[in-house]
Amino acid sequence: MRKMDEMELIINQKGIKWSWFFIVFSLVLWGGYNYVKSQETSLPLILFGLQFLVYFFVTSIEKIKVDDNSGKKQILLTLGLLFLFLVFGAILYVTNGH
Repeated sequence: MRKMDEMELIINQKGIKWSWFFIVFSLVLWGGYNYVKSQETSLPLILFGLQFLVYFFVTSIEKIKVDDNSGKKQILLTLGLLFLFLVFGAILYVTNGH
């Protein structure tokens, strides 16, 4: 198997970028429609959120591997925000009488 030349690499990266954008946009529209229709979080919205978590963690880990400190900051910020959302959600859940 031969290595890709630079032009093929750029073409493939553009294809991956646009297909990723299409999937993300479709999940948001589908999840938003389901949320408006049934007032419940659906699988497309969960997949959309998990996709961004995976993206941020993978890019952060790769930055850490090349000794870029912004990867550590990004992981700490993401975990901090996730913790705050969980705490805030638990407070709302308890105070609403569920």
